[in-house]
Amino acid sequence: MHIYDKYLRLVKEAADAKTELDQSIKDLNIPELYIYDQRYTVLWLIAEMSLREKGYFVSNDLKQETNLSDKSVERFINFLVKKCYYISKTGKDKRRKLYYPTKNLHKHILSTWSVRIRQNQAFKDFGLDNFNEIQDFLKNSKEYPFPDNKDKFLSSKSY
Repeated sequence: MHIYDKYLRLVKEAADAKTELDQSIKDLNIPELYIYDQRYTVLWLIAEMSLREKGYFVSNDLKQETNLSDKSVERFINFLVKKCYYISKTGKDKRRKLYYPTKNLHKHILSTWSVRIRQNQAFKDFGLDNFNEIQDFLKNSKEYPFPDNKDKFLSSKSY
């Protein structure tokens, strides 16, 4: 099997980890958009990283990290506050809201670790040698690796 085919399976397995949500994640009652859209996954992570770094986040921390509209990011932040993951407080500058974790945020984060475990298992199973091989292939290959060493997917008669 070509390394590229192995890589495609790895990426699919990592993505599938998010689709088979266990009951603890379902109990969080999070809209599917916020679970499956990678841009929102980045927002979840940036919020947690900001929290770990400075104890809170501000909307600009999130707005600068995706191509989502400011309105979509604000809607996401409002969701986080409404679900009691974060509480908002006014900073020294009264125009700036700071979002602090609620006392149970860590429990909600812990419930998502089953997804992270499955993703990490897929990466571990792929192995370091395969990572090095696909990295080299993606950097250096000038040709798409068509199946069965062909030069196209299907014959033109198939279209």
